[in-house]
Amino acid sequence: MMTNFKKRLAVMLVIMMLAMTGCGAATKSTDGGVPKIDTTNAVAVVNNQIIELDTFNKFYGMYESAYKKNYGDDVLERDVNGVKFGEILKQDIVDMLVSEQLMREYVIGTDYVVEVTVLDEKFKELQDQLATNEEVKALYETLGIDDVFLKKQVESSMLASEFDRLITESIDKDEAKLNELYASTPIQVSASHILVEDEATATLVKGKLDAGEDFAELAKEYSQDPGSASNGGSLGFFATGVMVPEFEEVAFGLPVGEISDPVQSSFGYHIIRVDEIQTINDMIAAGEDETVINQHKEELKKTISDEYFTKKMEALKSAATVETFMDKVTDIAATPAAPETKAPETTEPEAETKEPATN
Repeated sequence: MMTNFKKRLAVMLVIMMLAMTGCGAATKSTDGGVPKIDTTNAVAVVNNQIIELDTFNKFYGMYESAYKKNYGDDVLERDVNGVKFGEILKQDIVDMLVSEQLMREYVIGTDYVVEVTVLDEKFKELQDQLATNEEVKALYETLGIDDVFLKKQVESSMLASEFDRLITESIDKDEAKLNELYASTPIQVSASHILVEDEATATLVKGKLDAGEDFAELAKEYSQDPGSASNGGSLGFFATGVMVPEFEEVAFGLPVGEISDPVQSSFGYHIIRVDEIQTINDMIAAGEDETVINQHKEELKKTISDEYFTKKMEALKSAATVETFMDKVTDIAATPAAPETKAPETTEPEAETKEPATN
């Protein structure tokens, strides 16, 4: 759950911001003079802060509605690795709320202050979006989601943004890690390929290459790629996100000079050879423009942001006192079905809760 947690820090159900609230100071009773937390209406207690069952119910209702709309009314009853998806969803929401409370406490502990004027502006934007979405308004009314709850979510989204900023700051300070990445991570590769239509031809060509025949000559003879065949199959340099995923995965994983086994994509079968690899340091040495270098540096930092995010959240959880009460959510009733809409064709939902789609 943690590795994808950051992906949920976006607008939910069109207007729903990240949730970290619905937590209240634990109500205490006494038992022989010893303070005792009242967990009657709690799904979790995080460092003596209660995450209320009502908060869980609201989020469960929103996710339930979104998943049913996009995957069908029976989605919660489907098995994922032998477990009903609805049960996975419940556990994941509780885990999410616990993690978000830990994040909230950490950011507040850095003396970060939510500016009231900014909060009010963002909440006004939220209200304006709600005003144009009758379907979501109706769902929120059914779930008992009011302006107080929503304003807390806007505040939470601001805290989440600050948490992200702190994670980015920690990455920027880790010069040893960044220098290692700048020196070792392929940013762009120069590769050649031979594209053929069928596996039999690909196997034939690979056999000729293994026997020592010239790659460029075989590309001119066999390749169906009009843009590179006459050039011996050379594609020149390209970065990630340019080629189809199947091709990119192999091209960025091969050592220089090595020839791949046939790789199938929507275009046919590729035999790939990597001719040169450039890291950020290589690009700097080659005189690449500073703006381009900085852009690649920022993109490279993003690739490790999940790692740093996860480490921080694990550290916060390890240092915290957390108790969950999953028995409180086992009998959660289904909310009324969302207004009928044509669900997109899609695959089975993944076992991990993700941000609900809304359209």
